[in-house]
Amino acid sequence: MTEPDLKQLWRSQETQDTVTLDNIRVKAGAFQKRVRRRNLIEYLAAAIVVPVFGFYVYALPGWMIKTGSALTVLAVLYIVWRLHRSGSAERVPDAGAVSLLDFHRRALVRQRDMIRSAWRWYILPTVPGMALMMLGRWYQFHAAGRSIVWDHQIIVLAAIVAVLVFAIIALVQVIGAQRLQRRIDALDRMSAD
Repeated sequence: MTEPDLKQLWRSQETQDTVTLDNIRVKAGAFQKRVRRRNLIEYLAAAIVVPVFGFYVYALPGWMIKTGSALTVLAVLYIVWRLHRSGSAERVPDAGAVSLLDFHRRALVRQRDMIRSAWRWYILPTVPGMALMMLGRWYQFHAAGRSIVWDHQIIVLAAIVAVLVFAIIALVQVIGAQRLQRRIDALDRMSAD
């Protein structure tokens, strides 16, 4: 066999990544299903956080803790609104291969861009409320039965844990955006062939 014959044979082989209408539809549908599941988890978390921190506004002492709790409720409501507006799943259209490929690529780009900017709309809005609650615990309200030094150590530990959680969330978002970018690049390579 000559080199051009080998290339033709290699290109004609069926692989798992062969671009077919059904393959694209399955991948697009699976991606939209993951987006729906992610959003559902976020909505369920918000359905827990909002009433709990709303209760804190009335039950916990000190204006700093109350204000921090209220700011956290507002931040979570903003996050849910932003997630719904920018990151909702879409119905996979009944379209031809080119339109379906374009739909899937746009969906990947949309989610990638949303994840890349998540530090602004997902992490940053929660910081003022959490910080104010910790400051309120530090200056206005100490736990009964604990020394102030011990209580302050617990508050510092909670602040460190909060920073680590925010850092992990940011890292997961960076990894997620990179993963989506690789999928976008793979789609671009497939459509160029």
